[in-house]
Amino acid sequence: MPADRLAPLIISGAPRSGTSLLYNLFDGHPEVSWLGDEGFLFEYLSDLGDAAGLFVDALPEDEEALIAGIRDKQLMPPLDKPYLQSSERGSVSDVRIEWDWDEAAYRKALSGQRPDTAGKLWRWLATAYVAGLGQVPRKFGCMKSPDFGKSAEAALRWCPEARALIIIRDPMYSLDSLKRSRELRGEKLLTWPRLALWVRSFQELYQIIKSSDRSRLKVIRYETLVQDAERIMRDVASWTGFDFTEDLLNPTMHGQFWPGISSFEPTCGIQSTPTKRKIEALSDREQQFVQRALSDLRRGFDYH
Repeated sequence: MPADRLAPLIISGAPRSGTSLLYNLFDGHPEVSWLGDEGFLFEYLSDLGDAAGLFVDALPEDEEALIAGIRDKQLMPPLDKPYLQSSERGSVSDVRIEWDWDEAAYRKALSGQRPDTAGKLWRWLATAYVAGLGQVPRKFGCMKSPDFGKSAEAALRWCPEARALIIIRDPMYSLDSLKRSRELRGEKLLTWPRLALWVRSFQELYQIIKSSDRSRLKVIRYETLVQDAERIMRDVASWTGFDFTEDLLNPTMHGQFWPGISSFEPTCGIQSTPTKRKIEALSDREQQFVQRALSDLRRGFDYH
């Protein structure tokens, strides 16, 4: 495989900030191996920090133990089963998306020599997933993790060839959507202790953005993307170093229709309507708290 294949192209940001929309715009691009759903390899590497080598040292020789660990912690997207979206997963739109998956090809690709660095671990796993999809590795391997920029930061640290995109949305709307999403799911409700933790994560995201190498990390405002998608995606294509195609304006999942993942009302494709709705789930007290605690971020991105 050429040395420039499957460089990480990581999509990150806060939950309910447009990470799925931005990510699914890359699905059909001819220079992108799009991996589907979410994978948390780089988030875990971020958590390990300077001790990221522990992940490599812990790799088992036994194939079943290796694959069990990958799937148990969702290091890579769970492509061995279909993608499901419903109210039970925090969305008002129901969808089931299936794709061809070759478990034997996936396992064969993992049977080779174990990687010895965190960066090589990404390429090894990504190559196996592309093999499982029956595809040829392309220039970038694209994966999403809505982990407040942690995966973006770690990918840039451990993979010199990596690029990352962080999408930022007015945190008032992200948290409002997150609260409603958790209510639909009936779990991990956005009670006041969890709200404080999420707000702290937004503060940390802002620090990642401010300290990032902008030659390798690009920040996109969700509101600008949905209002002027072609201009933004042309700019992204140029920055990333590949040709703009119309696929970059059509969010799909493995070439199949994807309806959006709103917690309030059904959407279709790139729509600006979510930017115009009223705050519905957060109480007045919660809104005041968010305004105070995230004033720097909201001011820095011209949110008023």
